[in-house]
Amino acid sequence: MRNLCLLILLLFNNLSAFAQDTLVLPYKPIVKDAHYAGGNTEDLYYYVNNNFNYNNVKKEDIPAAAKNKPYFVFYVVFAVSEDGKAFEFSPKEILAENSFYKEAVRVIASTRWNVATKDNEYKKQFMVIPIKANIGDF
Repeated sequence: MRNLCLLILLLFNNLSAFAQDTLVLPYKPIVKDAHYAGGNTEDLYYYVNNNFNYNNVKKEDIPAAAKNKPYFVFYVVFAVSEDGKAFEFSPKEILAENSFYKEAVRVIASTRWNVATKDNEYKKQFMVIPIKANIGDF
């Protein structure tokens, strides 16, 4: 029995074990989306609603499909620049010449944004904001 134990001990002594000395994890970039600097989405809509000047819009710019409705919705697409300003505006579901769109661009251009980053470097990000224009009083 002693011989068997000695033989097993000698066998295990000659075995070498390998261990990994560094932990290798897959790289995942740290990405932060752009967001309104004045608060959350509700705060943004509050700001747009309170600063939208209906004196700057024309009644004839109301879309035909919305003539008998109290409101209509259109979208403003824009990017957030490195300094936190909205730029590169484009309309969606409305014409760029429409006075409602121009007024929405004026208001959104006055907002400030926290920029999008990827690994703490600026990343251009596009945003889409729905605008609900109340037209029941026209």
